[in-house]
Amino acid sequence: MDDPRLVAKLRSHFLIGPPTPGSTHQGYNLAEPDVEDTSMGQAKKIRSILNDKRNGTFIECGALDGEIRSNTLYFERYLDWNGLLIEADPLNFAQMMEKNRKAWLSPTCLSIKSYPEIVSFEQNQNMGKISDNAAGIQIPGHVDVQCFPLYTYMLALNLTHVDYFSLDVEGNELDVLETIPFDKVNIETLSVEFVHVARGQDALKDFMSSKGYKIHSKVTHPNWLANDFIFVKA
Repeated sequence: MDDPRLVAKLRSHFLIGPPTPGSTHQGYNLAEPDVEDTSMGQAKKIRSILNDKRNGTFIECGALDGEIRSNTLYFERYLDWNGLLIEADPLNFAQMMEKNRKAWLSPTCLSIKSYPEIVSFEQNQNMGKISDNAAGIQIPGHVDVQCFPLYTYMLALNLTHVDYFSLDVEGNELDVLETIPFDKVNIETLSVEFVHVARGQDALKDFMSSKGYKIHSKVTHPNWLANDFIFVKA
């Protein structure tokens, strides 16, 4: 995951940069620009923990279109954060490109292994996920997507510190977390969807505890639009 050739390939072929310093941002192209916080409560929790910190850094995986239920849009718009939005579904990613976010964008997925791989991704709007099918097989509603370990993205962006990591990948959250070399990076807070984790909530909590994190709170929504643990570095 830290091979310089892999890092360079990710940086040059799978990252789309934000507006360069000194350039004029075109302005957001949002469907509902008057909605300040598009998250389902996750952003409010993180803001409280970090005391509305300014100029922070985020990574959001499962970014959808960059607006609908975005956990990071508030931080970018109102607190001048920068970061990375990862969205594997090409249809969602195309919509995200139109939103004019100020973040780095990547049309990829987080690997559930400690190395890159190409997977068959099930396209299902906000519930897309890595499927059990082998890559390369033509199946309606599925597309092959390149995946990288989280650490490779961080190296490509020269990041060692992330204030907020939003992880919503429809069941593979624990697998993704297990690839992270927590001894080499500093991730202050996380929101992690727990409802689809195959090994269960306790396994997720136990793993994060073993890496020095405690559960601050739980974010839920009556329509199942949020089922997240908020983790904070102890």
